Amino acid sequence: MTLQEVIRAIEGVAAQQPNVRTIVRQDVFRLNARPDVNYSAFAWLQRDHSGAVGDNLLRFGFTFFYVDRLAADKSNEVEVQSEAMSALMNVVVELAELGIMGDEWTARTFTQRFADLCAGAYINVTLEVPADWTCPVDYDAETEVEVVNNENLTNKTIWQK
Repeated sequence: MTLQEVIRAIEGVAAQQPNVRTIVRQDVFRLNARPDVNYSAFAWLQRDHSGAVGDNLLRFGFTFFYVDRLAADKSNEVEVQSEAMSALMNVVVELAELGIMGDEWTARTFTQRFADLCAGAYINVTLEVPADWTCPVDYDAETEVEVVNNENLTNKTIWQK
């Protein structure tokens, strides 16, 4: 399985989460430049990837983020963080069901100002896949989810649920 196939699976699984309306690629802080973000947002960034000659496994390191807007008085902070943890766990479990195993992970909640005052959680995970395996799942659609690309913040690639 290639890095590109792993990323496609991550985005497909994330787009299937009930509240995700935006996917941000490679940098959660792109939300700073987006006052029009349709929350909740799922973001990912790559960490170290590894493998070993002869074991036929690739290990891809990622950080996943789930971000949602807070109420002005922050009264929904724990609720948003709880929802974030659940959504991130759903992503990891669904990836495992596709054969993309997250052997260990650590998670942390946060409150952060991007273009909006937000809260959420992030998870560091290493995904392990067979080097010669190809993801059989293709995600189709009913609901649009905006994807923020690296190259152009106004460029939209649409995931369909």
